[in-house]
Amino acid sequence: MKKLSDPVRKVNAQCVGLDVHKSVTVYCVLDGEGKLVEEGRFPSTRQHFERLAQKIRANGPAHFTFEASRSSLWVHSVLREQVDESQVHVAQAKRIQAIANSGAKTDENDAWWLAYLTYEGRLPESYVPPATILELRIATRERTCAVRQRTKIINRMKAHLAQIGLVVPSSSVTTSKARLFLAENALEVDGMRGQALRGCLDELSYYEDVIQEWEQAIDAISQGLPDVKLIEQEIPGVGQVLAATIVAEAADIRRFHSAKAFGCATGLTPSEHSTSGKQRNGNITREGNPNLRWALTQAAMGCLRARSGSGLAVGDWIRAKQKRMGVKAKARAAGGRKLAEAIWRLFHYGECFDPARPFGGKRTATT
Repeated sequence: MKKLSDPVRKVNAQCVGLDVHKSVTVYCVLDGEGKLVEEGRFPSTRQHFERLAQKIRANGPAHFTFEASRSSLWVHSVLREQVDESQVHVAQAKRIQAIANSGAKTDENDAWWLAYLTYEGRLPESYVPPATILELRIATRERTCAVRQRTKIINRMKAHLAQIGLVVPSSSVTTSKARLFLAENALEVDGMRGQALRGCLDELSYYEDVIQEWEQAIDAISQGLPDVKLIEQEIPGVGQVLAATIVAEAADIRRFHSAKAFGCATGLTPSEHSTSGKQRNGNITREGNPNLRWALTQAAMGCLRARSGSGLAVGDWIRAKQKRMGVKAKARAAGGRKLAEAIWRLFHYGECFDPARPFGGKRTATT
């Protein structure tokens, strides 16, 4: 059953709803009693946001609310310079049903609903992390994009080689043996296929340099974030890059009130449709941050490859889960969710991962 983490309370101040678009922003102002006192529109520029904030502040304290979008970070930054950070709110657009399901959806109505929900204290808010976390988030996401591009190039090269009856003599093309094989064959193959192979080798070298640059940036930022080192040391299946990704995407893990709440935020929790005493579980909800979900799933897969220690214990748990469920993907998702809950307990209780009792299971004898 869902419960409110904070009691519903009305805001005894002006509430400003902002429907921000690329070129224009529509605003609505409610007073301390929830009555409409002003509405209008202005160009979506830094100067106009500053002028509006200064004008509203002249009449007393005010809260500013707008929906999360690709423009929300710079708007949040501008407004935070004018008022206290606690008075700037970023709404979760998907969870505002009054706007999403409205039969009369206009910019003016959207702005009014944002202001009114803020006044009522019922606004579903998005968390905006601090600047350091945002910098780390950019670095980890760019590295992930570069790795995916490198994977596409490798697959293209293997496809070209397969067309001429050749197979790379290693599972990884980053080994010296595989690199020598690729370079020799790329030079020997004639025609368009040889040109394509040589082009792929150049692209591969470029993206490996890009990946190295982003990894250096991740390492530099992580030096000032002890949470990254803590996750890397204590959570199985997690290296520096995955630890940095988890911290970048989850931000302050301590803000979640329970391990189950953090597990739900990852989107790895099974959906539930229960009624009349019958419980039905479906696929995972896929709510929340997809990059965090990916990182936790990768950590679970890393545990499946482990041959000793706590990683092996988690891998055995996932394999047993897979045997009961009969589906690999569901078992890996369950493992990722359990790792998320273990991370929450690490930060809230200082509870280190116990390989003899993974995920609170029955304690096994150790040698």
